[in-house]
Amino acid sequence: MLNDMVGVSVLLVTYNHEKHIRRALDALLGQELPGTVEVVVADDASTDSTRAIIKEYESLNERFLFKYLDSTVNLGITKNYQRGFAACSGKYVAVLEGDDYWVNPFKLKRQVEFLENHWECNLCSVNYFVFEETRSQFTPRTPIGTGHRFFGARDLIADNIVGNFSTCMYRRSALNTLPSELFEIKSYDWITNIYLARESLIGYLDEPMSVYRLHDAGVWTQTPHIEKLKSQLEILPAYDELTDYLFHDDFEHLASRLRHVITASQIGNVTENLSQPVLRVIPFIISCTPPFIMSILRAVIPVAVKNFLVKIIKRSRA
Repeated sequence: MLNDMVGVSVLLVTYNHEKHIRRALDALLGQELPGTVEVVVADDASTDSTRAIIKEYESLNERFLFKYLDSTVNLGITKNYQRGFAACSGKYVAVLEGDDYWVNPFKLKRQVEFLENHWECNLCSVNYFVFEETRSQFTPRTPIGTGHRFFGARDLIADNIVGNFSTCMYRRSALNTLPSELFEIKSYDWITNIYLARESLIGYLDEPMSVYRLHDAGVWTQTPHIEKLKSQLEILPAYDELTDYLFHDDFEHLASRLRHVITASQIGNVTENLSQPVLRVIPFIISCTPPFIMSILRAVIPVAVKNFLVKIIKRSRA
């Protein structure tokens, strides 16, 4: 059972989120959780009205105590998380990024209850919806359910099912074990959770309780897919070293998969670019070929090739 002695800190991470921050704050203050909740505001020197909007929410619910970190210098996301984690004082630490939001008023309560009852876990994550803003489409990350599952570090390397910080609640004692080296490289939720899963399991609640927003202002959203893969591939050796090569084979397998996808994508792009001039010429060649030669060709050309040529001609006339 929960009681007033259970302390929860919410690390609110923001940077130029004025368009979305009210949705995040409404969801935060709507949480049904007994006791005081510490809200650590780690704003990374926003140049819009994000911080001013947060200030408006300070006195709306006395159970939530706001604590502001310095916002005069832009630290970058990794260093911002480092100081944010260090500033949290609760027994448990949940994260909410300013452009995400929660969709269940009992999210924090259920995560605390899970961690209270599962000492084998230092992290409890929840299922979530991916919201593609430009398409107005919500997609659950995994099939919706009411139970829970357990994942280890190797599962996370193969597929980052946790997905983003806004789904996570940690034991603060576990966050205190994160090495300083982790914050000297590009470290997001993925490697943070892999590192913590070296000595514990990750609990995963199957009910979606958070929304991960994909929008045009997001740095990751704007990054082309192939560049995302290259960035991930480049950082793997550092992650391998950071985890003392315990998962070397798993990182190598992932690297092999990434290289294969990157190569296939690049070949596909080159082929497409080279083939366009040829495809444009084929209908002209066919139109200039004498009928008797076309009759011979129809008799000897394989069906698959015929179908391919028909598609080209149709495309050229579209």
